[in-house]
Amino acid sequence: MLRSFASFVSYCKSLHGTVLHTGAQSKPFRVEVEGNTVFFVPQSSGKRRRANCEKTERVLAELSRSNVWSPGHYQSITYHASYIIAVAKHAGA
Repeated sequence: MLRSFASFVSYCKSLHGTVLHTGAQSKPFRVEVEGNTVFFVPQSSGKRRRANCEKTERVLAELSRSNVWSPGHYQSITYHASYIIAVAKHAGA
């Protein structure tokens, strides 16, 4: 289970070039890592979206606690929850 931003970054580094899909809408995206910064890159726009460390950790902690895989559950934390959850699901969390 990805429980910290550090473990999230480490796993994201292993995804280089992998296309993932968000759960609900099955939107394809890639993950890019520069140093300790994670970017989600939707194929539809190609626009990089930076993952916030604190918000990512909050989503991961809530996912671990609640085991709710619906991005809408995390909407109040971050709009990037669908990407975070897709990565966690890919990690077998």
